[in-house]
Amino acid sequence: MAPSFSRYPLKAIATFVFILSAPSYLLFLTLLNLPRGRRPIRTWSLKTTIGHASLRLFYRFATKIQLQPSYANSKKLGERYVLVQPGSPGLYKGVLEHTTITPKPMPAVWFPKPPTACENKTVVIHFQGGAFVTATDPQKTGLLPARIFEEKLGATTFYAQYRLSRNEGTRFPAALQDVVTFYQYVLAQGVDPNNIILSGDSAGGNLVLAFLRYLEDHKELSILPKPRGAMTWSPWVDITDEALTRCKTNPQFRTDFLPLSLIQWGLDSYKPTERTDESARYLSPFTYPFHSDTPIFINAGTAELLVSEISNFSEKMTEISGNQIHYHETKDAPHDIILAGGYTGFVEQAEEAAKVAHHFFKINALKSL
Repeated sequence: MAPSFSRYPLKAIATFVFILSAPSYLLFLTLLNLPRGRRPIRTWSLKTTIGHASLRLFYRFATKIQLQPSYANSKKLGERYVLVQPGSPGLYKGVLEHTTITPKPMPAVWFPKPPTACENKTVVIHFQGGAFVTATDPQKTGLLPARIFEEKLGATTFYAQYRLSRNEGTRFPAALQDVVTFYQYVLAQGVDPNNIILSGDSAGGNLVLAFLRYLEDHKELSILPKPRGAMTWSPWVDITDEALTRCKTNPQFRTDFLPLSLIQWGLDSYKPTERTDESARYLSPFTYPFHSDTPIFINAGTAELLVSEISNFSEKMTEISGNQIHYHETKDAPHDIILAGGYTGFVEQAEEAAKVAHHFFKINALKSL
């Protein structure tokens, strides 16, 4: 049952109170954190401290009222907007075959514009985070990662909006079905798979890893070719009740902006009604690491709630023969620098991480020659 504040009139009251009180609250925090010793991490700038507090406040509010997601608008975006139709049924095998949850058309946005047929350009397919339940305006939130990918990887960005888990028909595997849909669409535009890099932050990072597992599970069928590489930014690698319990005692809780209420909402909404051993492998790569033919770049901030799990997951993946994994930590960074770095003051660090990823992919491409 939806919480009371997600329905009117309480939703309207909560929104009014939030808009009215947030500026005063943030002003108070600004004054309180003027001395460095008061900040969650002494090295943080005042911008980072207040940006961190602003995001935590926003996500608490979004969870309380179950804020409706924002999807791309075709009228505003023109040729940059695409409503992607599902591919052929043969692309959706195994865990993606479901009696009631089936592939649906979903929107995506090109940054800065769609590539022409004659361009031999790298395309980054990016999947935004949000605990599988929230999504802000892609035209705004997509600007930072798209700019970084263009400058550091020479890439056009295809910002793909998968289904969020807001009802029984959009639980797992709906979002993963959408990843297959978006990937086959980009291939159908004539983009060489060797020019495709997958990218996902937070929940989107989980989807990227799940898709790589899907390719591995069905490699013998040659359903889809593998991409050049994959970037995961603060990936959610353990979508389980046990992981949520660990978060409650995590020392990084104070230095990250993720509220436990958002993680709980995402977990309850995304996990399948009937969990199976097969679905568990896709939800928790932390528990079930896997082999992948695709080079994987993994970034985490040392101040984020998920850093321990991400680090341990990276070690497990590295130990698997044949895997090419590059784990990159950003010192003192909270969650998700590729999407939230503009708010938390970690843009330069996100740029540096993308540069490292680009070098990693180049080295692996040379090895395969």
